[in-house]
Amino acid sequence: MKKKVLIMAGYYLPSVKGGGPIQSIKNIVDNLSDEFDFYIVATDRDLGDSKPFEDIEIDKWIRVGKANVYYTDVSTLDLKKTKIIIDSSYCKTMYLNSFFDYKFSIVPLILNKFKKLDIDKIIVAPRGQFFPGALGLKSNKKRLFISVSKIFGLYKNLCWHATADSEKVHIQKVFGDEINIVVANNLTANYSNLTYDKNLKKSKGELSVVFVSRIHPKKNLKLAIQLLSKISGTVIFNIYGPIEDNEYWNDCKQEITLLPKNVKVVYQGIINHEEIINVFKKHHVFLFPTLGENFGHVISEALIGGCPVIISDQTPWRNLEEAQVGWDIELQNNKKFIEVLQYNQEMTNAEFQKYSKKAFMYGKEKSNVSENILSYYNIF
Repeated sequence: MKKKVLIMAGYYLPSVKGGGPIQSIKNIVDNLSDEFDFYIVATDRDLGDSKPFEDIEIDKWIRVGKANVYYTDVSTLDLKKTKIIIDSSYCKTMYLNSFFDYKFSIVPLILNKFKKLDIDKIIVAPRGQFFPGALGLKSNKKRLFISVSKIFGLYKNLCWHATADSEKVHIQKVFGDEINIVVANNLTANYSNLTYDKNLKKSKGELSVVFVSRIHPKKNLKLAIQLLSKISGTVIFNIYGPIEDNEYWNDCKQEITLLPKNVKVVYQGIINHEEIINVFKKHHVFLFPTLGENFGHVISEALIGGCPVIISDQTPWRNLEEAQVGWDIELQNNKKFIEVLQYNQEMTNAEFQKYSKKAFMYGKEKSNVSENILSYYNIF
């Protein structure tokens, strides 16, 4: 009989606005469902939506792909209802897919603290929320909660899931060295049967740049726009992703108005996850100066799309320049970002083809390996 695991996901398929954590959970399910029986609790609508998904039954367990999913209206999710849902799964292991999410992480921990749950093991996955850049956003409120949680022992005797050694360090900086942390790299989709098929030419003096992510301060789109203002030659910059923070998006639009005429920017809206790799196949580089990613599924997908990446050093994807598949640049080093963008802008087609093919092979090489899959057995 397979071991049952309850995942408090927050957002799950068919959500597209919830970002990388949705894909993280889907990949766990797809890769491990032969050994584990997954039960997932998620909100009944996409991030920021006022209406629930169409044609989805709520407040009952239903089969979605390889998992059992319980969709519910988060506004009704109080302590009592959360306990009822958790109890109805009959799971003894619970995986919390966030640290700061009140309804899907903190409430279950409060129930556990007061011994209201019949759960043997709890795993907490902060999903990059302890990276300095991410922790710095609304930092006073976050640090207050961390302090209070320590006083009440909310996270005592739990297991932590870090998706890289760098994230382990950030967790330890907040909760100390004595806690139980398992490092297990995020799993990807299965790319083993893919072959390189990108058909995009590159002219010297022209560059197509893409940004694919939630429009939120953590993702640092504003800096990406500012960097492009310093690039000469023809630049096309396409932005894909849900607008999560309207005030921040207004700031970004203001920066767009200040761009020189050689830089054309188009907001392309939200894209279905199934189309993301095709989007990368239509662009030369992926620009992503993020404040912090515990993994960055979109980086993996960019590489599979044959799209060299220009990212910050706040992700586990490092030493990319040495591998000739991209650049991981110190977050504060705007000069280096600009130099790299200009280098790509002036790249010939022959040079681009070399980078593009290597990016694809690197992305494929770094996708699911047996060690990564086996490490999840240590978690669950």
